[in-house]
Amino acid sequence: MSNTNTRMTEHRRGHRRNQIFAVLAAIAVVGGAAVAIAGIASSGSATKTSYVRTGETNAMGMPVIETPGTSSGEATAAGVRATPASFALGRVPLKMAVRPTWTIQNTGADTVTIGDPHAQINLGCCPGAFSLKGSSTLAPGAKADLTFELSMHPGMDGMHDMTVHVPIKHEDGSTATLNLGVTGNFLD
Repeated sequence: MSNTNTRMTEHRRGHRRNQIFAVLAAIAVVGGAAVAIAGIASSGSATKTSYVRTGETNAMGMPVIETPGTSSGEATAAGVRATPASFALGRVPLKMAVRPTWTIQNTGADTVTIGDPHAQINLGCCPGAFSLKGSSTLAPGAKADLTFELSMHPGMDGMHDMTVHVPIKHEDGSTATLNLGVTGNFLD
């Protein structure tokens, strides 16, 4: 076989091999996308692809979205009830702000004062400042809403788990603590 024929044969084999690799790569990409779509559909892990913006922007310029996920239970301490007891935010996008809110009600017979809440960080970081809508002094039956902001940027992504401790003081000087929970997975 001549040198020219050998080179032509090798060129055809190389070209055919490249075509086969291109076809296999396309199949892998399409197949991978189909598997990913099927996995999302069957697992439900991406069922919420859009979040509802409230129209507000936080102090860092991030849009505020309605609090995603689920809330559950109620927490009680010495005649005071907080609803819900916890928020499981699920997946929260980065560079968006959420504001979990608890309604605190005095269900007892004495006036109580809500002290300064603080967050215990179990996993993750960085809760915002707490805000109380309503009076910190609650007569029997009175309510106030407690909220704080969570907004994470790249580098702060991943799971976050916090316990919010809310001090309650009675007129007689006795104290109690409401313990509330928040979890969320902040991802891009």
